[in-house]
Amino acid sequence: MSLLSIRDLSLSFRGIHGVTEVLHGIALDIAPGEKVALVGESGSGKSVTARIVLGLLQELAAARIDGEVRFGGEDMRGFSRQQFAANRGTEISMIFQDPTSSLNPTFIIERQFAEVIRRRNPGASREDCLRIAGEALAETAIPDVERVLASYPFQLSGGMNQRVMIAMALVNKPKLLIADEPGTALDVTVQAQTLQLMRQLTDEHQAAVFFISHNLGVVREFADRVYVIYRGRIVEDGPTEAIFADPRHAYTRALMAAVPRITGMGLPDIPERSDSFDAPQISHEGGS
Repeated sequence: MSLLSIRDLSLSFRGIHGVTEVLHGIALDIAPGEKVALVGESGSGKSVTARIVLGLLQELAAARIDGEVRFGGEDMRGFSRQQFAANRGTEISMIFQDPTSSLNPTFIIERQFAEVIRRRNPGASREDCLRIAGEALAETAIPDVERVLASYPFQLSGGMNQRVMIAMALVNKPKLLIADEPGTALDVTVQAQTLQLMRQLTDEHQAAVFFISHNLGVVREFADRVYVIYRGRIVEDGPTEAIFADPRHAYTRALMAAVPRITGMGLPDIPERSDSFDAPQISHEGGS
């Protein structure tokens, strides 16, 4: 049984110049404990798909959402604002790509942790919150937990804020973690450490991961399965190794050609967008 199941998901926005279609019949599944990546260039529809799962677009008057989104077998189409809010930070958590801007600069880390912890434990005392937050931060190998809890985000490094975000996202033991380009605002060394830490902790917490990225090199190291999205459509999907061993769609091959290689020959040319990119979806599990 899928933890998250999306079927025929479409999204459009109504503006002064007419209707803009963003997503077209998206279908994907994530099993409990599975790490699944949604890969595509900027503007392809990755992040809006994640935001629909979180219930962040449903009440926009200009947005029209069609299709089915199920979480834990429950149809989320009929969820109220309160139900979506109750899910966020408890059953589903999210890590954003820029940790510093994702944290509130006017509150110390302790207070922000307490707000998250009390979503699942409304009656938790300050002492309870300090203990739980300290344990969560210790899992991320932060050496000076007390100092971090007493700090404002701007007093911490980007890498430290990223660890805080990971600890905060997992503190309530969610079933699904949505990671939207985590670490891309940091240098490559800290990004690698972030991904390694995230994989270790989600394995320990048995949380599934919906990993949003444009970087196939990172995805290859992290994900169990991959969905490739282009212009709001899933064009290819399958196990990670199968996708990398035999990319069948022209757009997937173009993304792979864009991965930097240390060869001394520079980057390979990326094919121009063409009609061949708009071919039907290819699945490595169900044939072509």
